[in-house]
Amino acid sequence: MKQIFFLSILLLLLITTISNAQTGFVSGEIRPRFEVQYGYKTPPDTINEPQVLISQRTRLNAGFNSEKVNAYISLQDARLWGDQIIATDVPSTGVQQAWGQYYFNKHISFKAGRQEFIYDNKRLLTDGLWIQQGRAFDAMLLKLALNGGWKVDAAVSFNQAVNNFYNTYYNLANPKTLDFLWVNKSKVDSNYKYSLSAIALGDGWQTPDTNGVNMRWTYGINASYDHQQWGLNLEAYGQSGKTREYNQSGFIIPDSFQTVKAYFFSVNPWISPIKNFQVGVGIDYLSGSDALDSTETDVTRMFNPQFGATHKFYGKIDIFFNLPADTRNGGLVDAYLNAKYDYKGWGMNLEYHYFALQNQVEDVENPGTALAKPLGSEVDLILIKDITKMVNLNTGFCMFFPTRSMEFVKSATISQLGSPTKTGYWFYAMLTFKPVFLNK
Repeated sequence: MKQIFFLSILLLLLITTISNAQTGFVSGEIRPRFEVQYGYKTPPDTINEPQVLISQRTRLNAGFNSEKVNAYISLQDARLWGDQIIATDVPSTGVQQAWGQYYFNKHISFKAGRQEFIYDNKRLLTDGLWIQQGRAFDAMLLKLALNGGWKVDAAVSFNQAVNNFYNTYYNLANPKTLDFLWVNKSKVDSNYKYSLSAIALGDGWQTPDTNGVNMRWTYGINASYDHQQWGLNLEAYGQSGKTREYNQSGFIIPDSFQTVKAYFFSVNPWISPIKNFQVGVGIDYLSGSDALDSTETDVTRMFNPQFGATHKFYGKIDIFFNLPADTRNGGLVDAYLNAKYDYKGWGMNLEYHYFALQNQVEDVENPGTALAKPLGSEVDLILIKDITKMVNLNTGFCMFFPTRSMEFVKSATISQLGSPTKTGYWFYAMLTFKPVFLNK
Protein backbone atom coordinates (compact mmCIF):
# COMPACT_ATOMS: atom_id res chain seq x y z
CA MET A 1 0.00 0.00 0.00
CA LYS A 2 2.88 2.37 0.81
CA GLN A 3 4.36 1.74 -2.65
CA ILE A 4 1.05 2.35 -4.41
CA PHE A 5 0.54 5.60 -2.47
CA PHE A 6 4.09 6.77 -3.23
CA LEU A 7 3.81 5.97 -6.94
CA SER A 8 0.42 7.70 -7.18
CA ILE A 9 1.77 10.89 -5.59
CA LEU A 10 4.87 10.79 -7.80
CA LEU A 11 2.81 10.27 -10.95
CA LEU A 12 0.57 13.21 -10.00
CA LEU A 13 3.61 15.43 -9.48
CA LEU A 14 5.11 14.37 -12.79
CA ILE A 15 1.89 15.07 -14.66
CA THR A 16 1.63 18.49 -13.02
CA THR A 17 5.24 19.34 -13.87
CA ILE A 18 4.92 18.22 -17.48
CA SER A 19 1.67 20.12 -17.89
CA ASN A 20 3.65 23.29 -17.17
CA ALA A 21 6.70 22.22 -19.23
CA GLN A 22 7.59 23.19 -22.75
CA THR A 23 7.55 19.54 -23.80
CA GLY A 24 7.33 16.34 -21.83
CA PHE A 25 5.75 12.92 -21.53
CA VAL A 26 4.69 10.20 -19.13
CA SER A 27 4.86 6.67 -20.50
CA GLY A 28 4.98 3.11 -19.32
CA GLU A 29 6.39 -0.28 -20.22
CA ILE A 30 4.84 -3.60 -19.24
CA ARG A 31 6.83 -6.59 -20.52
CA PRO A 32 5.78 -10.11 -19.47
CA ARG A 33 7.88 -12.96 -20.89
CA PHE A 34 6.92 -16.64 -20.92
CA GLU A 35 9.80 -19.13 -21.10
CA VAL A 36 10.39 -22.87 -21.32
CA GLN A 37 14.00 -23.52 -20.34
CA TYR A 38 15.87 -26.76 -20.94
CA GLY A 39 19.45 -25.75 -21.54
CA TYR A 40 19.16 -21.97 -21.14
CA LYS A 41 22.61 -20.73 -19.98
CA THR A 42 23.75 -24.28 -19.08
CA PRO A 43 23.59 -27.49 -21.17
CA PRO A 44 21.06 -29.94 -19.69
CA ASP A 45 21.96 -33.06 -17.77
CA THR A 46 20.11 -36.37 -17.99
CA ILE A 47 18.51 -35.69 -14.59
CA ASN A 48 17.20 -32.22 -15.50
CA GLU A 49 13.57 -31.40 -16.25
CA PRO A 50 12.41 -28.33 -18.22
CA GLN A 51 11.57 -25.19 -16.24
CA VAL A 52 8.56 -23.04 -17.09
CA LEU A 53 8.41 -19.47 -15.82
CA ILE A 54 7.04 -16.01 -16.49
CA SER A 55 9.03 -12.88 -15.70
CA GLN A 56 7.91 -9.28 -16.03
CA ARG A 57 9.41 -5.83 -16.27
CA THR A 58 7.25 -2.82 -15.40
CA ARG A 59 8.45 0.73 -15.88
CA LEU A 60 6.97 4.18 -15.36
CA ASN A 61 8.86 6.82 -17.34
CA ALA A 62 8.68 10.59 -17.36
CA GLY A 63 10.64 13.05 -19.44
CA PHE A 64 11.02 16.83 -19.53
CA ASN A 65 12.56 18.83 -22.37
CA SER A 66 13.34 22.51 -22.71
CA GLU A 67 15.89 24.64 -24.51
CA LYS A 68 18.44 24.41 -21.71
CA VAL A 69 17.43 21.43 -19.58
CA ASN A 70 16.37 17.84 -20.22
CA ALA A 71 15.44 15.39 -17.47
CA TYR A 72 14.30 11.77 -17.33
CA ILE A 73 13.07 9.47 -14.56
CA SER A 74 12.29 5.77 -14.93
CA LEU A 75 10.93 3.67 -12.05
CA GLN A 76 11.12 -0.10 -12.42
CA ASP A 77 9.88 -3.34 -10.94
CA ALA A 78 11.39 -6.61 -12.27
CA ARG A 79 10.12 -9.91 -10.95
CA LEU A 80 9.11 -13.50 -11.56
CA TRP A 81 5.41 -14.20 -11.40
CA GLY A 82 4.86 -15.81 -8.02
CA ASP A 83 8.12 -14.83 -6.34
CA GLN A 84 6.25 -13.01 -3.57
CA ILE A 85 3.64 -14.32 -1.18
CA ILE A 86 0.25 -12.80 -1.95
CA ALA A 87 -0.88 -10.03 0.43
CA THR A 88 2.62 -9.37 1.75
CA ASP A 89 4.40 -6.01 1.47
CA VAL A 90 7.79 -6.69 -0.13
CA PRO A 91 9.37 -3.48 -1.51
CA SER A 92 10.66 -4.08 -5.01
CA THR A 93 10.32 -0.85 -7.00
CA GLY A 94 13.60 0.92 -7.76
CA VAL A 95 15.03 3.71 -9.87
CA GLN A 96 16.23 2.50 -13.27
CA GLN A 97 17.19 5.95 -14.54
CA ALA A 98 17.16 9.44 -13.04
CA TRP A 99 19.24 12.08 -14.77
CA GLY A 100 19.34 15.72 -15.67
CA GLN A 101 21.06 17.28 -18.68
CA TYR A 102 22.10 20.91 -19.05
CA TYR A 103 22.94 22.48 -22.44
CA PHE A 104 25.62 25.17 -22.28
CA ASN A 105 24.93 25.71 -25.97
CA LYS A 106 23.79 23.59 -28.91
CA HIS A 107 27.17 21.82 -29.05
CA ILE A 108 28.01 21.17 -25.39
CA SER A 109 25.94 19.56 -22.65
CA PHE A 110 26.45 17.93 -19.27
CA LYS A 111 24.43 14.95 -18.04
CA ALA A 112 24.50 13.61 -14.47
CA GLY A 113 22.67 10.87 -12.58
CA ARG A 114 21.70 7.25 -13.12
CA GLN A 115 21.70 6.64 -16.84
CA GLU A 116 22.00 3.98 -19.53
CA PHE A 117 25.11 3.82 -21.71
CA ILE A 118 24.49 2.71 -25.31
CA TYR A 119 27.42 3.07 -27.69
CA ASP A 120 28.02 1.76 -31.20
CA ASN A 121 26.65 -1.79 -31.47
CA LYS A 122 26.59 -2.35 -27.67
CA ARG A 123 29.72 -4.52 -27.76
CA LEU A 124 31.33 -2.78 -24.77
CA LEU A 125 28.53 -0.73 -23.20
CA THR A 126 24.86 -1.67 -23.20
CA ASP A 127 21.54 -0.83 -21.58
CA GLY A 128 20.89 -4.53 -20.92
CA LEU A 129 17.76 -4.44 -23.03
CA TRP A 130 17.15 -8.19 -22.87
CA ILE A 131 17.47 -8.80 -19.13
CA GLN A 132 14.36 -7.69 -17.32
CA GLN A 133 16.22 -5.58 -14.74
CA GLY A 134 18.21 -3.74 -17.43
CA ARG A 135 21.53 -2.00 -16.75
CA ALA A 136 22.28 1.58 -15.78
CA PHE A 137 25.24 3.46 -14.26
CA ASP A 138 25.62 6.31 -11.80
CA ALA A 139 27.87 8.72 -13.69
CA MET A 140 28.57 12.19 -15.04
CA LEU A 141 28.77 12.62 -18.79
CA LEU A 142 30.12 15.49 -20.88
CA LYS A 143 28.74 15.45 -24.43
CA LEU A 144 30.08 17.36 -27.42
CA ALA A 145 28.14 17.48 -30.71
CA LEU A 146 30.50 19.14 -33.15
CA ASN A 147 30.27 20.20 -36.76
CA GLY A 148 30.97 17.71 -39.54
CA GLY A 149 29.31 14.77 -37.82
CA TRP A 150 31.81 14.56 -34.95
CA LYS A 151 30.71 13.52 -31.45
CA VAL A 152 32.73 13.22 -28.25
CA ASP A 153 31.45 11.77 -24.96
CA ALA A 154 33.49 11.61 -21.75
CA ALA A 155 32.16 9.88 -18.62
CA VAL A 156 33.43 9.59 -15.05
CA SER A 157 31.99 7.83 -12.00
CA PHE A 158 32.90 6.96 -8.42
CA ASN A 159 30.95 4.41 -6.37
CA GLN A 160 30.60 4.16 -2.60
CA ALA A 161 28.50 1.63 -0.68
CA VAL A 162 27.88 3.57 2.52
CA ASN A 163 28.60 6.97 4.03
CA ASN A 164 30.87 6.06 6.96
CA PHE A 165 32.76 9.39 6.99
CA TYR A 166 36.24 7.83 6.60
CA ASN A 167 38.06 5.87 3.89
CA THR A 168 36.68 4.82 0.51
CA TYR A 169 36.65 1.02 0.69
CA TYR A 170 34.01 -0.43 -1.64
CA ASN A 171 33.00 -4.09 -1.28
CA LEU A 172 30.09 -4.45 -3.70
CA ALA A 173 30.33 -6.44 -6.95
CA ASN A 174 30.45 -3.28 -9.07
CA PRO A 175 33.45 -1.40 -10.38
CA LYS A 176 34.65 1.31 -8.02
CA THR A 177 34.85 3.58 -11.04
CA LEU A 178 33.78 3.35 -14.69
CA ASP A 179 35.17 5.99 -17.04
CA PHE A 180 35.41 6.31 -20.80
CA LEU A 181 36.19 8.60 -23.71
CA TRP A 182 34.28 7.96 -26.95
CA VAL A 183 34.94 9.76 -30.23
CA ASN A 184 32.71 9.20 -33.25
CA LYS A 185 32.53 10.42 -36.85
CA SER A 186 29.43 9.50 -38.83
CA LYS A 187 27.68 10.49 -42.02
CA VAL A 188 24.36 9.66 -43.65
CA ASP A 189 24.08 10.11 -47.41
CA SER A 190 21.30 9.21 -49.85
CA ASN A 191 23.21 6.11 -50.97
CA TYR A 192 25.27 5.15 -47.94
CA LYS A 193 26.03 5.78 -44.29
CA TYR A 194 29.04 5.10 -42.15
CA SER A 195 30.20 5.35 -38.56
CA LEU A 196 33.73 5.24 -37.16
CA SER A 197 34.30 5.21 -33.41
CA ALA A 198 37.27 5.04 -31.07
CA ILE A 199 36.87 4.31 -27.38
CA ALA A 200 39.03 4.12 -24.27
CA LEU A 201 37.19 2.53 -21.34
CA GLY A 202 38.55 2.12 -17.83
CA ASP A 203 36.91 0.12 -15.03
CA GLY A 204 38.51 0.14 -11.59
CA TRP A 205 38.11 -2.47 -8.85
CA GLN A 206 38.74 -2.10 -5.14
CA THR A 207 42.04 -3.54 -3.93
CA PRO A 208 42.21 -5.38 -0.57
CA ASP A 209 43.40 -2.22 1.20
CA THR A 210 41.12 0.72 1.94
CA ASN A 211 42.24 3.11 -0.76
CA GLY A 212 43.64 1.33 -3.80
CA VAL A 213 41.94 0.81 -7.15
CA ASN A 214 43.14 -1.55 -9.87
CA MET A 215 42.25 -0.32 -13.36
CA ARG A 216 41.51 -2.43 -16.42
CA TRP A 217 41.68 -0.61 -19.75
CA THR A 218 39.77 -1.50 -22.91
CA TYR A 219 40.47 0.44 -26.09
CA GLY A 220 39.91 0.10 -29.81
CA ILE A 221 37.76 0.97 -32.80
CA ASN A 222 34.36 0.13 -34.25
CA ALA A 223 33.69 0.83 -37.93
CA SER A 224 30.52 0.22 -39.91
CA TYR A 225 29.55 0.94 -43.51
CA ASP A 226 26.10 0.53 -45.03
CA HIS A 227 25.61 0.87 -48.80
CA GLN A 228 21.93 -0.15 -48.83
CA GLN A 229 22.45 -3.56 -50.46
CA TRP A 230 25.66 -4.49 -48.68
CA GLY A 231 27.62 -3.51 -45.63
CA LEU A 232 30.46 -4.34 -43.29
CA ASN A 233 31.21 -4.00 -39.59
CA LEU A 234 34.75 -4.24 -38.21
CA GLU A 235 35.85 -4.14 -34.58
CA ALA A 236 39.20 -4.49 -32.82
CA TYR A 237 39.92 -3.99 -29.12
CA GLY A 238 42.71 -4.60 -26.67
CA GLN A 239 42.70 -4.94 -22.88
CA SER A 240 45.47 -4.19 -20.40
CA GLY A 241 45.94 -3.19 -16.77
CA LYS A 242 44.72 -5.39 -13.92
CA THR A 243 41.50 -7.28 -13.37
CA ARG A 244 39.95 -9.63 -10.84
CA GLU A 245 41.22 -13.22 -11.02
CA TYR A 246 38.95 -16.11 -11.98
CA ASN A 247 39.85 -19.68 -11.02
CA GLN A 248 39.54 -22.64 -13.37
CA SER A 249 35.98 -23.25 -12.18
CA GLY A 250 35.02 -19.78 -13.36
CA PHE A 251 34.60 -18.18 -9.94
CA ILE A 252 36.16 -14.89 -8.81
CA ILE A 253 38.96 -15.33 -6.27
CA PRO A 254 38.34 -12.69 -3.54
CA ASP A 255 40.97 -9.94 -3.27
CA SER A 256 43.04 -11.43 -6.10
CA PHE A 257 44.09 -9.65 -9.29
CA GLN A 258 45.91 -10.53 -12.51
CA THR A 259 47.61 -8.53 -15.22
CA VAL A 260 45.49 -8.39 -18.39
CA LYS A 261 46.95 -8.93 -21.86
CA ALA A 262 43.95 -9.61 -24.07
CA TYR A 263 42.48 -8.75 -27.46
CA PHE A 264 39.34 -9.07 -29.55
CA PHE A 265 38.37 -8.66 -33.19
CA SER A 266 35.22 -9.10 -35.21
CA VAL A 267 34.45 -9.10 -38.94
CA ASN A 268 30.83 -9.07 -40.12
CA PRO A 269 29.97 -8.50 -43.81
CA TRP A 270 26.40 -8.72 -45.09
CA ILE A 271 24.45 -8.39 -48.34
CA SER A 272 20.83 -7.74 -49.25
CA PRO A 273 20.30 -9.49 -52.62
CA ILE A 274 16.55 -8.89 -52.72
CA LYS A 275 14.13 -6.50 -51.06
CA ASN A 276 13.50 -7.14 -47.35
CA PHE A 277 16.08 -9.95 -47.17
CA GLN A 278 19.56 -9.76 -45.68
CA VAL A 279 22.18 -12.43 -45.08
CA GLY A 280 25.46 -12.04 -43.22
CA VAL A 281 28.42 -14.02 -41.98
CA GLY A 282 31.00 -13.20 -39.37
CA ILE A 283 33.49 -14.20 -36.76
CA ASP A 284 34.05 -12.93 -33.23
CA TYR A 285 37.45 -13.80 -31.77
CA LEU A 286 38.05 -13.30 -28.03
CA SER A 287 41.49 -14.22 -26.73
CA GLY A 288 41.83 -16.55 -23.75
CA SER A 289 44.40 -17.96 -21.35
CA ASP A 290 46.32 -21.22 -21.74
CA ALA A 291 45.48 -23.29 -18.66
CA LEU A 292 48.42 -25.62 -19.33
CA ASP A 293 50.99 -22.82 -19.38
CA SER A 294 52.38 -22.59 -15.84
CA THR A 295 54.55 -19.57 -16.66
CA GLU A 296 51.64 -17.11 -16.75
CA THR A 297 49.97 -17.62 -13.38
CA ASP A 298 49.81 -13.87 -12.77
CA VAL A 299 48.56 -13.02 -16.29
CA THR A 300 45.17 -13.48 -17.91
CA ARG A 301 44.68 -13.29 -21.66
CA MET A 302 40.91 -13.56 -21.39
CA PHE A 303 39.16 -10.67 -23.16
CA ASN A 304 36.11 -9.77 -21.11
CA PRO A 305 33.41 -7.40 -22.53
CA GLN A 306 31.90 -7.26 -19.06
CA PHE A 307 29.49 -4.39 -19.67
CA GLY A 308 28.48 -5.37 -23.21
CA ALA A 309 25.50 -7.16 -24.77
CA THR A 310 26.44 -10.84 -24.83
CA HIS A 311 22.83 -11.85 -25.59
CA LYS A 312 23.01 -9.89 -28.83
CA PHE A 313 26.22 -11.45 -30.09
CA TYR A 314 26.94 -14.93 -28.68
CA GLY A 315 23.69 -16.78 -29.22
CA LYS A 316 20.26 -16.06 -27.79
CA ILE A 317 20.29 -19.04 -25.43
CA ASP A 318 22.93 -17.18 -23.37
CA ILE A 319 25.37 -20.04 -22.89
CA PHE A 320 28.12 -17.40 -22.94
CA PHE A 321 26.53 -14.74 -20.76
CA ASN A 322 29.59 -14.39 -18.48
CA LEU A 323 32.55 -15.09 -20.71
CA PRO A 324 35.41 -15.69 -18.22
CA ALA A 325 33.27 -18.13 -16.24
CA ASP A 326 31.52 -19.65 -19.28
CA THR A 327 34.79 -20.47 -21.08
CA ARG A 328 36.93 -21.11 -17.96
CA ASN A 329 39.17 -18.28 -19.14
CA GLY A 330 39.83 -20.13 -22.41
CA GLY A 331 38.46 -17.43 -24.70
CA LEU A 332 35.89 -17.87 -27.45
CA VAL A 333 35.70 -18.16 -31.22
CA ASP A 334 32.21 -17.64 -32.61
CA ALA A 335 31.68 -18.21 -36.34
CA TYR A 336 28.13 -17.35 -37.38
CA LEU A 337 25.64 -17.04 -40.20
CA ASN A 338 22.43 -15.03 -39.99
CA ALA A 339 19.52 -14.30 -42.27
CA LYS A 340 16.82 -11.64 -41.82
CA TYR A 341 13.55 -11.35 -43.71
CA ASP A 342 10.66 -8.92 -43.32
CA TYR A 343 7.27 -10.14 -44.49
CA LYS A 344 4.07 -8.15 -44.02
CA GLY A 345 5.23 -6.64 -40.75
CA TRP A 346 6.84 -9.82 -39.45
CA GLY A 347 10.56 -9.68 -38.78
CA MET A 348 12.15 -13.14 -39.07
CA ASN A 349 15.72 -13.77 -37.93
CA LEU A 350 17.55 -17.09 -38.31
CA GLU A 351 21.02 -17.48 -36.75
CA TYR A 352 23.58 -20.27 -36.69
CA HIS A 353 26.63 -20.17 -34.38
CA TYR A 354 29.62 -22.48 -34.19
CA PHE A 355 31.54 -22.06 -30.94
CA ALA A 356 35.06 -23.11 -30.00
CA LEU A 357 37.61 -22.34 -27.31
CA GLN A 358 40.32 -19.93 -28.39
CA ASN A 359 42.95 -21.39 -26.04
CA GLN A 360 43.53 -24.50 -23.93
CA VAL A 361 41.31 -25.49 -21.00
CA GLU A 362 42.35 -28.41 -18.84
CA ASP A 363 40.41 -31.67 -19.06
CA VAL A 364 39.50 -32.44 -15.45
CA GLU A 365 39.07 -36.13 -16.26
CA ASN A 366 42.56 -36.26 -17.74
CA PRO A 367 44.73 -33.79 -15.75
CA GLY A 368 47.57 -32.27 -17.71
CA THR A 369 45.77 -32.54 -21.05
CA ALA A 370 43.52 -30.06 -22.84
CA LEU A 371 39.88 -30.36 -23.81
CA ALA A 372 39.05 -30.47 -27.50
CA LYS A 373 38.36 -26.90 -28.58
CA PRO A 374 34.92 -27.30 -30.30
CA LEU A 375 32.15 -26.40 -27.85
CA GLY A 376 29.07 -26.92 -29.96
CA SER A 377 26.63 -25.09 -32.19
CA GLU A 378 23.42 -23.16 -31.79
CA VAL A 379 20.40 -22.42 -33.99
CA ASP A 380 18.08 -19.51 -33.16
CA LEU A 381 14.79 -18.62 -34.84
CA ILE A 382 13.29 -15.29 -33.80
CA LEU A 383 9.97 -13.73 -34.90
CA ILE A 384 9.06 -10.11 -34.12
CA LYS A 385 5.82 -8.29 -34.89
CA ASP A 386 4.52 -4.82 -34.04
CA ILE A 387 0.86 -5.55 -33.34
CA THR A 388 0.13 -1.86 -32.83
CA LYS A 389 2.32 1.20 -32.25
CA MET A 390 2.24 0.40 -28.54
CA VAL A 391 2.26 -3.42 -28.53
CA ASN A 392 5.08 -5.67 -29.73
CA LEU A 393 5.35 -9.47 -29.90
CA ASN A 394 8.79 -11.10 -29.74
CA THR A 395 9.06 -14.88 -29.74
CA GLY A 396 11.81 -17.37 -30.41
CA PHE A 397 12.96 -20.98 -30.31
CA CYS A 398 16.62 -21.84 -29.81
CA MET A 399 18.57 -25.10 -29.72
CA PHE A 400 22.11 -25.75 -28.50
CA PHE A 401 24.07 -28.85 -29.49
CA PRO A 402 26.90 -29.20 -26.94
CA THR A 403 30.09 -31.19 -27.22
CA ARG A 404 31.78 -33.06 -24.38
CA SER A 405 34.05 -30.04 -23.92
CA MET A 406 31.06 -27.74 -23.47
CA GLU A 407 29.71 -29.84 -20.61
CA PHE A 408 33.07 -29.85 -18.87
CA VAL A 409 33.56 -26.11 -19.40
CA LYS A 410 30.15 -25.08 -18.11
CA SER A 411 29.89 -27.29 -15.02
CA ALA A 412 31.97 -29.61 -12.89
CA THR A 413 28.84 -30.93 -11.15
CA ILE A 414 26.96 -32.47 -14.07
CA SER A 415 26.10 -35.93 -12.80
CA GLN A 416 27.05 -37.82 -15.94
CA LEU A 417 30.12 -36.10 -17.36
CA GLY A 418 31.46 -38.14 -20.23
CA SER A 419 28.07 -39.61 -21.10
CA PRO A 420 26.36 -38.73 -24.40
CA THR A 421 25.57 -35.02 -24.60
CA LYS A 422 22.00 -33.76 -24.55
CA THR A 423 20.59 -31.06 -26.82
CA GLY A 424 19.36 -27.98 -25.01
CA TYR A 425 16.38 -25.93 -26.10
CA TRP A 426 14.65 -22.73 -25.04
CA PHE A 427 11.35 -21.16 -26.08
CA TYR A 428 10.10 -17.71 -25.16
CA ALA A 429 7.18 -15.46 -26.03
CA MET A 430 7.30 -11.84 -24.89
CA LEU A 431 4.73 -9.06 -25.14
CA THR A 432 5.82 -5.45 -24.69
CA PHE A 433 3.18 -2.82 -23.98
CA LYS A 434 4.36 0.80 -24.18
CA PRO A 435 1.39 3.05 -23.34
CA VAL A 436 1.79 6.84 -23.50
CA PHE A 437 -0.24 8.41 -20.69
CA LEU A 438 0.65 12.01 -21.44
CA ASN A 439 2.53 13.65 -24.29
CA LYS A 440 2.91 17.38 -24.67
